[in-house]
Order: sequence, then C-alpha cells, then structure tokens
Amino acid sequence: MTPHAIPGQVLRAQAAEQPDRVVFIHVTADVAAAQEVTCAGLYRRASTIAARLVALELRQRPVLLVYRQGPAFAEAFFGTLLAGAIAVPVPVPQFAAQYERLERVAIDCEPGAVLTTSTLAASLATRFGASAHVTACPWLETDTLQTAPDVDLPDVPGDSIALLQYTSGSTADPRGVVVTHDNLAHNAMTIIRDLPVPAGGASVSWLPHFHDMGLIAGIVTPLYREGASVLMSALAFLQRPLRWLDAITRYRAQTSGAPNFAYALCVRAAAAADLSSLDLSSWKVAYVGAEPVRPSTLAAFAECFGPYGFDAEAITPCYGMAEATLLVTSKRIGTAPAIYALSRAALEAGQATPSADASALRLIGCGYPVTATDLRIVDPRTCQEAPRGRVGEVWVAGPQVARGYWRSTADDSFNAVLAGSGAGPFLRTGDLGFLSDDGELVFVDRLKDLMIVNGQNYICHDLELTAGTSHPLLSPEACVACGLETGDEPRITVIAELPAGEVGRAGEAAQAIRAALFSRHGLPAHTVAFVAPRRLSRTTSGKLQRRVNANRLLAGDLRILAQYGEPLPASPR
Repeated sequence: MTPHAIPGQVLRAQAAEQPDRVVFIHVTADVAAAQEVTCAGLYRRASTIAARLVALELRQRPVLLVYRQGPAFAEAFFGTLLAGAIAVPVPVPQFAAQYERLERVAIDCEPGAVLTTSTLAASLATRFGASAHVTACPWLETDTLQTAPDVDLPDVPGDSIALLQYTSGSTADPRGVVVTHDNLAHNAMTIIRDLPVPAGGASVSWLPHFHDMGLIAGIVTPLYREGASVLMSALAFLQRPLRWLDAITRYRAQTSGAPNFAYALCVRAAAAADLSSLDLSSWKVAYVGAEPVRPSTLAAFAECFGPYGFDAEAITPCYGMAEATLLVTSKRIGTAPAIYALSRAALEAGQATPSADASALRLIGCGYPVTATDLRIVDPRTCQEAPRGRVGEVWVAGPQVARGYWRSTADDSFNAVLAGSGAGPFLRTGDLGFLSDDGELVFVDRLKDLMIVNGQNYICHDLELTAGTSHPLLSPEACVACGLETGDEPRITVIAELPAGEVGRAGEAAQAIRAALFSRHGLPAHTVAFVAPRRLSRTTSGKLQRRVNANRLLAGDLRILAQYGEPLPASPR
C-alpha cells in the first residue's frame, strides 16, 4: 500500500490549486501546432465522463477506451479512474487481426461500456457483428457529452483496480494485467524519485497510450511531476523520426525515452537531414527500455547528436514490464551506462564471465532496482536463488507489482516463492539476466526464446545481432532468429527485412548471414528468408515477436521476397 495520493486525487487537487497549469500539449506532424490542456480543463471533462459511468453503475467494471492519440483519451482515462471503473486502453483497430484481438479482449474482460469519439464510433460499429462482445454494451461518445454540473464522485480506494493493461502477447489470447490505483501512484512517484529532473520540467512522448511505457511515463507520471507532457502520435514519429527530437528542442524537454529501435531510427534519419536547428541540451533523462538495449545503438546516437547538445550521460537504460506497472530497474543518474563484455561460450553455459576477446558479447546494464523493489536472480528449474554472475530468471517483488492477470486462477507467475527460504511472493518475469558484482541487472534474453541446439544454449538476440550486422543491407532491429522444430533439434531460421528495391542483393545478404552465424557461433543457418520493410510482427513497444513471426512464416502469412536454404519444417518450435 503506497502512502502517495492516487492519480484521480492528484488531478482533483491540481485542478483546484493550479487550474491554469498546462498538463498536456498535443502536437501534430508540425510540432509547432499544439493543443494545450490545463488541469482544470482536464478535470472538468474527466469528471463529466466519470458522472456518466457512475450513473451506469460501472464501478469496478472494465470499460474499453478506444481512442487515437489526442486529448480525448486522457479525459476518458482519468474519467474512468475518477468513477472507480476499470480502464482498458486498446489500440484503434486498423485491419482484421486487430479487430479480432479487440474482440478477444472484450470476451476476456466483458466490458460494461465502450468509450470512444463520435467519429470512431461510426466506423468501428460497422466492423463488428451484432453478437460481438464489443457491441454488446453501451457506447459513450465522450466528445459529445455535455459538461456535467458538479457531482459527488465516489471515494476510490487505492487498492481497487484502476487498469487492465493487456499485454502485446504472441499467439495466445491476450491477458490483462490487473493494475491498482496504488500501483500507479507508487510507480509514478518512483520514476520521479529515481529519475530526477527539476519539478515542472517538460517531457515528450510519442509512445502509444495503450502501452505501459506510453501510459505511465507519458500520461500518469507528468501529472505527479507537475510538468507539461508533450504528446505526439507514434505514426508521426515513424513517418519522420526526427520529429521526436524537434519536439524535445522546441519544448525544452528534460525527460523523454523510447525503446532501443527508436534511437536507431533517429541515427539513420540523421544521415540525410539538416540537424542545425536541434538543441538537445535540455534532455537530462533519455530512458531506453524494451529489451534488448544495444550498446552499439546508444553509442551511435550519442556520437551523432552530441554536437547538438546531447549528453551521453543522459542515456538511461531501464528494465520493466506491464506486470510491474512499468519500472523495475534504472541506471543511476549522472553516470555513464555500464557495458559488460562477456564470453559467449560462458554465457551460453549460464555464467557471466568477463572477456577481453574481440568476439565478446557486449551487453548493457539495465541499472539497479528502484525504490522498494526486491529483485532476485533464480534458477528457473529449482527455484533457488543464484549467486552473483550466474544467469537465471529475474524475480521481482515490491509495491509496483500488479495483482495478477484478470480472471486467472491457474497462473502462479505472481506467487512464486524461493526454494529453501520460502521468501516471496515474487513475480516470475520469464526474463533471463544476471546481477553484476555491485548489483546491477543485466538482461540476457527471454527464457522462452532461448534456443537449445545439441544441448547448448544460444541467446536469440545475440544471433540476431550477428545476422543483422553481417551485411550493410541488414539491421539487428529488423532481424529474427528462431528455431523451427524438425524432430530432436530446432532448424535455425533467420527472417530479415530487406530495404525496398534490394531484392537483387538478397543472395549476397543470405550468404553473409550464414557465414557470420557459422564463424561466430558455429551454427548453420538452415533457412534464410527476406521480407519487405516493416513486415515483421512487433509488440506495441517495438520488440520483435519471434514466435509470432515463426508461425507466420510457416503459415504462409509472411510475404517472402526471397528464400535460401532448406525447405521449411511443418511447425514452429
């Protein structure tokens, strides 16, 4: 239980005490064109929405929030919190698979209402059948609601459910992480305490509001920090990555961050851009997460944008997940990110052994457990705590850990205990990592993505790094290495995105991948397949979905531009 005020209380207090303070600045593709939202304006619209939800008796009932980036989402989100209902942010579906996923979310949570805008309501309703769970409840077009007179809103307990954060998932049905108001308050205050910048400083976020990093870091935490949050759409960033840095420059943002791939996109975009208008000297915390965080990417970013005021010490690797609301570990402010050069052979055997060899794998430290967090490295088979330097599963306990998965009774991921001592409960993250000598977490890979060949462990993102840097046309951010089952051993397969117009060079790229995997890891690449740019499936935070892409490859759902090597097996590993 956190002693901090929960988000709805914070908004109510700030609306009374600082009514004219700008809390959100929504920018378009032109970062100079902005729509400002004040504390009083936000609270007025949120309380109007809350009054309708109270009238519909939706306290502690899930409510789907279907919005594009913009002020309407924040109004609906805080309105849901003020009403004591359960917010379920979801992306606006664009194609068949997204409509199907939204329906699966609705089947799982059985919403009491759908909140959206009048424009979206008209287009969405026509895509669902009359029997769909999405349409089997009231729809509220929140932009058309008339401002309600002052109403008595309920007292919302901190330990009640605030949010269902549906994970990106892979092939399984989506699971909703149960996040309480206290979880939100603790994580927001932890971010402010462990990633300090002066109070009132601006932040910039283009991350989707239905993803934990975009929601907590971009919308909830700035309210506590009492600084304006500059928000733009993910599409605006992807269309022109340097818009992100333009916004940081214009609004003198002190904190902003994104997954690793975003920093790589900025470096690529900079090669053909005029950067003379950039001034990144205000940027004090450049957080980066959504593993793996690549040292080479961050070094290239610091080198590229250093002449424009960017301080390399601002780079702040973090580790977190929706199941822990957001933040679990973070680099200490004012220090350079730590890089660990490790023996590949030892790491594949489960031991983090320093190596000065040129072939050493370089991993970046993800920082230290944040306030009130208990983090252990545990042997996933014996559930015994591992010594420093030994690779194991990351287990986490603390006030930020969510209650569990919605309506899940069989999953013990949130109730693990250490063998011997019985300490717990802990959240089993499914991630592999180790602790350095001074207690820094170093992420290694997802437990489920570890590839085992002839009894030897291989780290998938290490193979992707090797393949993605083997040829100038390739990138580790657009390359998937997976094992496809063909009996006793997985058949090693690489799927890579190929730049437009370069199919004629696919053969030489495939040859480079095979040579690099064999020379560095002693592994054959049985099959190498190439697809067009942005065709590989990714999570909402930009992480490549290995199992999803493997299944799509086998099912013929990936449009293959060129394929080399052996025919594909019948089923994914």
